[in-house]
Amino acid sequence: MPLEARELLSAGGYFVPSFLTHPAGAGVAARPNTPVLPFAAATKTATFIDPSVRIVNGNHVIIGTKTYIAPFAHLGAKSGFIKIGTGSAVLDNAVINSNPSNAQHPTTDVLIGDSVQVDYGAKVYGPSIIGAYGAAAKPTEIGPNAVINGATVEAGAIVGALAYVGPGVVIPAGYYVLPGASVTTQAQATDPALGKVETTVPATLVSNLKTSLTDNADLAMGYTNLYQGNSATGVQAGAATTSATAGPFNGFLPGVEGASAEPGPTFLPTEPSAALPKFAAPGGAEVTAQLPFYRARVIGGVVVHEGAGNFAHALGLANSIRGDEGQPITIGSITQTGNNVTITSPLSGTLTIGQNFVAGNGAVILGGPTVKAVIGDNVNVGAGAVVSQSSIGDGATIGAGAYVSNSTVAAGATIAPGTILINNVVVGTVQGPG
Repeated sequence: MPLEARELLSAGGYFVPSFLTHPAGAGVAARPNTPVLPFAAATKTATFIDPSVRIVNGNHVIIGTKTYIAPFAHLGAKSGFIKIGTGSAVLDNAVINSNPSNAQHPTTDVLIGDSVQVDYGAKVYGPSIIGAYGAAAKPTEIGPNAVINGATVEAGAIVGALAYVGPGVVIPAGYYVLPGASVTTQAQATDPALGKVETTVPATLVSNLKTSLTDNADLAMGYTNLYQGNSATGVQAGAATTSATAGPFNGFLPGVEGASAEPGPTFLPTEPSAALPKFAAPGGAEVTAQLPFYRARVIGGVVVHEGAGNFAHALGLANSIRGDEGQPITIGSITQTGNNVTITSPLSGTLTIGQNFVAGNGAVILGGPTVKAVIGDNVNVGAGAVVSQSSIGDGATIGAGAYVSNSTVAAGATIAPGTILINNVVVGTVQGPG
């Protein structure tokens, strides 16, 4: 098992697994390599780490190039190591933790290969291996609010939303773990007759993943440019430049914090503009706003029909509302959200949320490709639920931990906690880790 190999790193008593340096990463996620990694990288090869990302022991977090670490992700390497490859993405509110509380294995590692996407709110606990590096890599995905706990997901596999893969399990290359499935034995991981996996990933999911990985690499370039491409900040110390207007710069943090602009079509061709968020102003007007100390990350083409102050007051901690891939994200008003809520529309499409919206901790609300997703007035989405590419009628309730995908929920309807509703058909319930 490669996770057990150790090599001496220095005479100072630090040890590093050999797989962390073969292949080598672009750098460790510690100053000066944040938010752009490696330091003074060219825009086309840089990794971008959103300033809101929480990094524990960044000297044990090794990341390759062209990777995007999105708002409020958590990279915890208090003990052990995390390695993330090239062209990968760790999305909003995802958690990668190399050292969960485990008395038997106090030092563990998480390896995330090239072209791997860890989706919104997903959790990966060590010791885990996701995907592969170099020529062996294939697009690999851990779905929204899914959990990988001490498992291996081989290259080319996709783990569906809200699924669970338990300790010691290996998901074979190219397999698909069904949404909400709990895979705790190797038999469940390899035998489709047991109802947890399929031997091939649906072609639409593969296509969407490839596009998403490309988009996230483009966003890494775009946010790098927004941060260090501003000549007004001066030439970055140590960077090779020929003039005051060329090359990397010290960086402009207000451009990539709080409520801020998206990179726009220069970097992500599907986006119509490099928009700033808009909030309501007195007299019914809408005003654009760049608010670097705002309570949430509100990015790009987001239009909020209430004032910025009232809107912030209703939000929990670590809310991410992004209109940088699909826009506009239009929100009437929010009554309350919990912590770690994500609202965005990946792969283009629009998302409209009505008045008096309520969402619990860790809820994920997604638009999607060419979809005009609409969440009506007085809708309540429970904690940990994932609503993707769907329209929800006025007064409807989505129960905690439910998964609603490509569906239409009638006004006033209640979707029970843990229900899996796909293409307007209830196909089961989320099984959880048990």
